[in-house]
Amino acid sequence: MADTDKKFFTSTELQHLFLMNDGAPQTLISAERAGHIPVAERQKRGKIDVRRWSIDQIPAIGNKYGFLKKPATSKVICVYTAKGGVLKSTLSYSLARILAINGIRVLIIGLDIQGTITDLALHPVAIETLDELRSYQGVADIVLKGVDVRDAIQETDLPTLDIIPETPGLGPLEKHIRDAKRREYVLNDKVIKPIINDYDVVIIDNSPNWNLLIENALTAANVVISPIGCDLGSYQALETNISTTIEFQKEMKLKWDSLMLIPTLHEKNKLSSQIYGAYLNQYPDLVVHTPIRRAIAGQESLTLRQSAIEYNPKSELARDYYDAAKEIWRRVCGEGSWR
Repeated sequence: MADTDKKFFTSTELQHLFLMNDGAPQTLISAERAGHIPVAERQKRGKIDVRRWSIDQIPAIGNKYGFLKKPATSKVICVYTAKGGVLKSTLSYSLARILAINGIRVLIIGLDIQGTITDLALHPVAIETLDELRSYQGVADIVLKGVDVRDAIQETDLPTLDIIPETPGLGPLEKHIRDAKRREYVLNDKVIKPIINDYDVVIIDNSPNWNLLIENALTAANVVISPIGCDLGSYQALETNISTTIEFQKEMKLKWDSLMLIPTLHEKNKLSSQIYGAYLNQYPDLVVHTPIRRAIAGQESLTLRQSAIEYNPKSELARDYYDAAKEIWRRVCGEGSWR
């Protein structure tokens, strides 16, 4: 990423980003002077030198002043829904970035052939010739070609966030798994086990349809998150989708630490509110109590490859993500999981 594209944060902006108290700017300046956080660059504004920390420095600051704590043990989070268009990849990417800016080491594994989360994480650039086309290795190369897992991992603009990108080989991989021994465990055995100690969290972003890759992701996970839209189509499909997931869990004797439903695309109208209320009534133990609203700020932040809290931490959408992230993290890690 070119320097001109970098996002910088002043001490006041970091105060808002990490939900720090009113004395935070001076706290950050004192911490910088003491060598407890990275040294900011200075930008002239009139006669004043303003401190600005670049995006790659933020996780080190989040490790000390962030609002989410590292988990005691590594977590594998499967993000899956059978209904497309409900912000699945947006939620996966946003959660990954929110954890990463708090100093939590995150690996995204892309299993959606559409490649949305790969496009978000790796900042695709316009090319003029085929020589400039970047090629990646993914899960299919690891399983089918014996590529070392670490050779497939790509870095992002955050030093605490990596990704194994989606590639066209996911289609042939699904066919290969069908005939494999322990076919539900291929992803865990070949991809996750070799690197799980390198990360605090692994987030698996799946395609919105049931297949053997989904079964592998669910088998590898200890946390399952399912985004559910506050729209009629999502509401009508949810019971079947939940039943399919639970039946697979029972069949495979899987012990997940948590299964969560996260309402998305919430709007200020009667139908959307009724559907959200129905979710709370029908699945009181599963539904996260903060719905993610439908907002133009969401698209604006994704255009810049940022989470909503990076883009504008004081926006209503950012507040949704702050509250949802805290509740998710409490369910994943228990009480005291945030500062």
